[in-house]
Amino acid sequence: MDTLSRGAGLFGMAGGAVMVVMLFLVVFTNPATSPAWNLLWVVVALLGAGVLGLYERTKSTVGQLGRVAASVSALGALGLLLVAAYAIETNQLDTGQNAPNSLWPLWIVTFGAWLGGNIVFALALIRARSRSSFGAWLVMAGAVLGLAGSLLGGENPPAALLLVFVLFGIGWIVVGYAAWRRATP
Repeated sequence: MDTLSRGAGLFGMAGGAVMVVMLFLVVFTNPATSPAWNLLWVVVALLGAGVLGLYERTKSTVGQLGRVAASVSALGALGLLLVAAYAIETNQLDTGQNAPNSLWPLWIVTFGAWLGGNIVFALALIRARSRSSFGAWLVMAGAVLGLAGSLLGGENPPAALLLVFVLFGIGWIVVGYAAWRRATP
């Protein structure tokens, strides 16, 4: 946990930056088949580690809400990575072009846990005023507006709608920078 705590800011900044780059690559190529989607696994791993590390550094201020959110986010991240590994091993990883496969319930639950944990952890950071509140607001706004837009966009939402999630990535860059800046002498 000490390594996660020391690297929390860097994990957050790196996860946010990779997400922003991934989203632009996806939107400005063919979103349905873009290989840039594979960067999502890097984002999930980096932000899963970043949230756990940030919790360790801020546990006295984010309290029970932060602990639960960090745990849910980390377990969701681990679950997503395990489902992805299984899907790759069993050749069930698709680009969304095909009908939903038997792994869809697992994808939904693990992604929901990961993203929900990130949203609630950002809320805990805002409530505690322990890190960049502005960055935490961006994390929440990007996630909530991105999900709402994706759901309201119908079966095939416009690719540019994905760019709302850029706020989520930028928010983690800001939160990570605040954590990193406070950790360096």
